[in-house]
Amino acid sequence: MNEGKEKSGFLRLLELAGKKKTKLVAACALSVLSSAAKLVPYFTIYGIIVTMLGSYNDISGMDKNRIMLFTGITFAAALVYGICAYSSSALAHTAAYDIIYELRIRLLGKLGKLPSGFFTGKTQGGIKKILSDDTEQVEIFVAHHLCDIASSIATPVFTLIYLFVMDWRLALITLVPIIISLVLLTLCLVRPDKASLQIEMHDSQEAMQGTIVQYIHGMPVIKIFNRSLAAFRRYEGDINRFVSAVDKTARANAWPMSAYYVFFGAQLLFLLPSSAWILSRAESYIDYLPVALLFLLVGTGLREPMENMMQMVILSGRITEGVKRMDGILKTPELVCGGCNMPGSFDIEISGVSYSYTPGIKAVNNVNCTLGQGTITGLAGPSGGGKSTLAALLLRFFDPDNGVIKIGGTDLRDFSAETLSNLVSYVFQESVIFHDTVENNIRMGNKEASMEQVIEAAKAAEIHDVIMALPNGYKSVIGGDGAFLSGGEQQRLSIARVFLRNTPIVILDEATAYADAENEAKIQNAFARMAKDKTVLIIAHRLKTIEKADQILIMKDGHLLDCGKHMELLARCNEYKEMVDANERRNNWTIKGMESKV
Repeated sequence: MNEGKEKSGFLRLLELAGKKKTKLVAACALSVLSSAAKLVPYFTIYGIIVTMLGSYNDISGMDKNRIMLFTGITFAAALVYGICAYSSSALAHTAAYDIIYELRIRLLGKLGKLPSGFFTGKTQGGIKKILSDDTEQVEIFVAHHLCDIASSIATPVFTLIYLFVMDWRLALITLVPIIISLVLLTLCLVRPDKASLQIEMHDSQEAMQGTIVQYIHGMPVIKIFNRSLAAFRRYEGDINRFVSAVDKTARANAWPMSAYYVFFGAQLLFLLPSSAWILSRAESYIDYLPVALLFLLVGTGLREPMENMMQMVILSGRITEGVKRMDGILKTPELVCGGCNMPGSFDIEISGVSYSYTPGIKAVNNVNCTLGQGTITGLAGPSGGGKSTLAALLLRFFDPDNGVIKIGGTDLRDFSAETLSNLVSYVFQESVIFHDTVENNIRMGNKEASMEQVIEAAKAAEIHDVIMALPNGYKSVIGGDGAFLSGGEQQRLSIARVFLRNTPIVILDEATAYADAENEAKIQNAFARMAKDKTVLIIAHRLKTIEKADQILIMKDGHLLDCGKHMELLARCNEYKEMVDANERRNNWTIKGMESKV
């Protein structure tokens, strides 16, 4: 009946453990054995006391062999405890490291398969918390606490069974403070606001970590404008919200947890008068005294394992929420890909395409156009007009809400992920450069390329001379080895990847934004060579970049306003003419003293 029910919390964690469950079960079993062995000295001490009291009138008649037997059993138990505890820890740590490795690989692999829409509204710090902090908590829980839970359950169970065999009356009295404390803890854990407090803590921690990342990235701006920490209100506010969530949780648990701890360690208060009363009425004072001492020794020792177990129960709430957030990534639907291979042609047909980031607000609205193979298409329009969104749809960062995009007559959704990757290259407006060698950064475009091809790609992107001037040339680590690149140089490095990749479709999002006039001209000439027989889309704010394009698309508020060549649009499209005029005014703008001449 419950076969189809999704698991959560600890059961879901075991499910994520996969084949490592066998190691975890073995580790827990060994932990239980070590707990049993750990109790043996208490019982052997009891046996020795009984033996000694039995001969208190005649020490010479004491059974020394019996005492030696108990001593040998104690030594053997210590040996078993050491072996089992070490083996349990080794298995648990091995399983934990394997699980955290596989979890992070799964999460990273999943993130690579999710539509870019998944990342809308999510901060780098929030995702980092899931990938790093939450998975780290899983590792700590599996490596250290899981076996502790098994031990914390087994130790009281074994102890209580033995105590009930010895004297059921004192055993029940031993249980009284434990039952009271468990009732108090249960009342605390089942409070309706308990889950919401945990969620609030996780949400505020994710927000705080996301803001910390943004704060570090924005440090140059903060320093330039001499703003204090308090000036960055969002950072300060997120930290205060996290502190408030922790404080609220602590205050909510203060009274029940205080009462819980008071009763939890009160066994001695119940056992002392009870054992004294029973001892005074025992048939044999000498025979019952070891039993009373055993309860005073072992009964009060129940606090530690029971307290560990309760701590694990409390900790499991945090683990449960962390696992839930990991599932938020793992269970997010991926983009469904087809199995079509490379098409026969590379024309792009966009038919009735619409897309919304926010319901009711269309970023792209009913766009229809065709990008012919072997042509260059310019895409222009005001900021927020939908240019980058349309390019992202061509890359299938997400699927359109309505309409269809076809390459060579085949729906974009019917291509396999690998085929689509080999079809389209993209140069982002903001360059993504990794802390790696220059060569490896370029090789991202084609891992199989020869060194000669890497160099040719760099030359085509007008970055080869810059690279050769670095301390170790193509082997220089960017950001290290004294190898630092300007914004324009990083952009050209990104362009070199595209040259090396040599895909039939290329999308350039303000690809020359950081280049100076001389290098921009060289890069455009390189683009012209690269564009032969390719389908090229250039998103541009500097309209000079696309004046010679085969066609120019004008977008505004998500709509395609017009499409044509430069001179045609100047004659009939007011929006395009205004943009061209604005570009010319910008190009002619100068400063003389405190005045500007337009």
